[in-house]
Amino acid sequence: MNDTVSRMPLTVRMRRSPFFARSHAAGAQGYIVYNNMLIATDFEGAEADYRHLKRAVQLWDVGCERQIEIAGPDALKLVQLSTPRDIRRIADDQCVYIPTVDGDGCMTNDPVLVKVADDRYWVSIADSDQILFYKGVAAALKLNVSVFEPEVAPLGIQGPNADALVARVFGEAATRIGFFRHTRVDVDGTPMILARSGYSLQGGYELYFEGGDGSVLWERLVDAGQDLDVKAGSPCQAERVEGGLLSYLSDITPDMTPFEAGLGRFCHLDADTGCLGLAALRAKREPVRQVRPIEIDGDALPPMTAFWPLTSADGAPAGRVSSAARSWSYGLNIGIALVDRAHWDAGVALRVVTSEGERDARVLSGFPGRGSA
Repeated sequence: MNDTVSRMPLTVRMRRSPFFARSHAAGAQGYIVYNNMLIATDFEGAEADYRHLKRAVQLWDVGCERQIEIAGPDALKLVQLSTPRDIRRIADDQCVYIPTVDGDGCMTNDPVLVKVADDRYWVSIADSDQILFYKGVAAALKLNVSVFEPEVAPLGIQGPNADALVARVFGEAATRIGFFRHTRVDVDGTPMILARSGYSLQGGYELYFEGGDGSVLWERLVDAGQDLDVKAGSPCQAERVEGGLLSYLSDITPDMTPFEAGLGRFCHLDADTGCLGLAALRAKREPVRQVRPIEIDGDALPPMTAFWPLTSADGAPAGRVSSAARSWSYGLNIGIALVDRAHWDAGVALRVVTSEGERDARVLSGFPGRGSA
């Protein structure tokens, strides 16, 4: 066994996904625990994994993106109580990004909602105990629903060659689904949901795998993608930071509203959706701090193990940096920062207090991975 894993206090509380064995065997150099699951990461080094993701195709064991299944006559009502996004008219084949909030309008998660059927939804969560929110509200309101965690483990197929790989394994028709839409594909005789989605900006899919062992499917994808340079991978810090993909409990914290997280476009406050935090969000729609991209001067940054304080050029508190990484494609250090209103305009000079000293920084007009900086 890999020495890193053998030194960890492994218990039954650290679950493995159906793809863990294959992901681990592919040469993982690091591991994280996420939603009580052990996930393999860092395969050929940060820069090598980053560059490979941008040119080829990777298989990601993201089984830690646990599903909360909400099923029954009141399923739509319960999901809508948790989010200010109006989901009443989403299509049968649609999956949508939803900020979820508490009664004070503060973020409890930022999941993807998958409509499985009219009375059945999967809430694909970030690292949290969001299931307790749904169970508590359902019990308090005596809703006619069941709330539980099904045996579903997403597998990411990410990168520019993802379309070619999916076409070979699941058929050409599977590649014709639109962004954040899903279809059913055959996996050894079982129809499973394949969505055009994923935690990168390189394009790709997530297969919502239902089963106990994903080894056969993993090997089939590897065999089919040899000439496409398919390799094991994992969500890439540098790629997601340069693209502005936020991480719950890092860039989004439970004291923030969707407006502070830059997610106001997903808050439909004029509709009486029934969201528990609707009144609070209507009172908080003008934030005094908000997530912004920043450029940080200097060489490669030290690892982050805590928020880095952000100050104005004259030393006044200006916010915090929650994620930062070297963007090798753009030759910049990019940070995701929660910046006070007085300092959040593009071009404003700032100072970042890193774990290895202060550095000059400035607010960018956009994340470079999205085509602006």
